[in-house]
Amino acid sequence: MIFLEVLEGDGVQSRHRLERFPVNVGRGYGNDVILDDPKVSSEHLRIERREDGTLVLRDVGSQNGTYRMDPWTPLAEMDLASDTRVSVGDTVLRFRARSHPVEKTVIAAQPSAPRPRVFEQPRYFSLAVQALLGASLLEGYLSNYGRTDWGELTVALVVPLGITFMWAGGWSMASRIARKQFHFRTHATVAALVLLGAVVIQPLLTLVGFSLGVSSNLAWAHHLAFLSLMAWGLFWHLRYVTKWESERLVRVIAVVTLSFGALSRADAWLGNESFSTELGFRRALLPPALRLVGTEPVDDFFADTAKVQEQVDALAREP
Repeated sequence: MIFLEVLEGDGVQSRHRLERFPVNVGRGYGNDVILDDPKVSSEHLRIERREDGTLVLRDVGSQNGTYRMDPWTPLAEMDLASDTRVSVGDTVLRFRARSHPVEKTVIAAQPSAPRPRVFEQPRYFSLAVQALLGASLLEGYLSNYGRTDWGELTVALVVPLGITFMWAGGWSMASRIARKQFHFRTHATVAALVLLGAVVIQPLLTLVGFSLGVSSNLAWAHHLAFLSLMAWGLFWHLRYVTKWESERLVRVIAVVTLSFGALSRADAWLGNESFSTELGFRRALLPPALRLVGTEPVDDFFADTAKVQEQVDALAREP
């Protein structure tokens, strides 16, 4: 007895127990093992048993040939041994004996009843998209001083919706390839929540800075909040794409997030200032009632500018 495994990446797509020989492998429906690969011939290869018990693989005149993986060589006939791998078309086949050892069982945490995830429920997808569109529309309306521009408000609705569906489509394709399921609605819910956070972070930080009278550390706070949001979104997307344990996911995402954060701040750390024509403050006006700390008197402000005036005068006197 021997097992034929159809591989997909690092995992096994299917296993076939081979007990009676000869065994025919190909794309035709008359084969014992059918491969769904357009580059595999209708009758591609045959596995036979010699009188001495040795299993032999023979290419039966396939159009694209059969290749041994290690070393990579075309073959017409070969003796099979445990863990032998061959390539037919775009498909990799591996042969293993019944006595082939398996890895140790992974010790799982204490089993508990599975709880439905919020992202998998249809109503939360609708709520996440509505919240994203509402926040984007409100942000576009509040940041406009002039007459209501319906074109900008339409763009504020269409752009985040398009990004959400495109984002979810990419992750859904990855889920389909890796896990055989699309999970489109789940990925769209996560994408909508990430974009909602990206829209809300800056206004919230502006409100906090205005209320508490702090502004020097808002850039760093915004950067850290964005990285946290990015890590959260990657974690949940990868939960539906990979089969990794949560601890491994956290380690990988931590490395990716920290690397991205370091690269995005490299210019600031190196002392390079980027030139921008945009205003360095938010255009939305906040009412004085939201101010929780006392404002600085005008006299104190002009007193502080005296030092600046002295520095300017000193620079003007220099040759």
